[in-house]
Amino acid sequence: MMMKRIFYLPVRLIASLLGFVIVVNIPILLTFNPYQNKIEIKYSFFKEYVKSNITWFTHIDEYPFIVNYLKGPGMEKYFYTMTILSISLLIVSLLGLLIATSIMLLPLNVRNRFSNFIDFTTTAPDLLVVFLLQYLVIYLYRNFDLNIFQLYGGAESRPYFVPILIIVFLPTLFLIQHLLKEFMNEEHQDYVLLARAKGLPLRTIYFKHILRNIVPYIFIHLKTIIWFMLSNIFIVEHLLNIDGYSAVLQSMYGTRVVVFVVGLLLFAIPLLIINVLASIVIMHQKRKETTSL
Repeated sequence: MMMKRIFYLPVRLIASLLGFVIVVNIPILLTFNPYQNKIEIKYSFFKEYVKSNITWFTHIDEYPFIVNYLKGPGMEKYFYTMTILSISLLIVSLLGLLIATSIMLLPLNVRNRFSNFIDFTTTAPDLLVVFLLQYLVIYLYRNFDLNIFQLYGGAESRPYFVPILIIVFLPTLFLIQHLLKEFMNEEHQDYVLLARAKGLPLRTIYFKHILRNIVPYIFIHLKTIIWFMLSNIFIVEHLLNIDGYSAVLQSMYGTRVVVFVVGLLLFAIPLLIINVLASIVIMHQKRKETTSL
């Protein structure tokens, strides 16, 4: 078991590097032929490019470019994007837990209405949220001369409020949806039934007993939600013309593969952190269940 843990991270790192190199070279594998109006598969070119890119990681002359990249202005944009992601994760966790708990304290018929509304709203695409928000800002400015927050970014400006608002909207609803299911599962546990039999108030049962068992599940669900949020960041930075880390990755694409892959690995750091936290929570939950049995 210990040997598996020792070799797990190096194997995963190598697999991630290989995966990134393969994804970068997919445009070479699938080439559009404008004369015959079809997509051609060039496996031999793709194979040679993948081999060539992998060997670049063994070249010493590539690493000064990595050092310059880590010291360059790209890292400032990286920390800006990661700040947006970190604040968004915190807001999603707090809002999701607060709203889910509040819904569970409502009468059953009202709770079901809110649950159905959230299930329906989660089907809304992110682009629709962006366009509605843009329309709202423009409408308020043109009709009431209200410029309540900065909508678009630029070379000198880096907004926070609007990107975070767009990024957290659907992930918060998804987390509420999952937490409601966890709450409903906990309601049928023996300790909840015993507390109700003793006549404890509903708020006491939820805040003192159920809530502490629900909190660990936030990290487990964030393991999936963070992928959603990272894709949202790419969309939001592009649509709102924000000079963030996605623009840095786009500028590096097709130039130096090693630096580009390192940039992608930096973007994967929050994924690794959330996965580690989720794994720790899952191990703790399994030990807790084993001990109780």
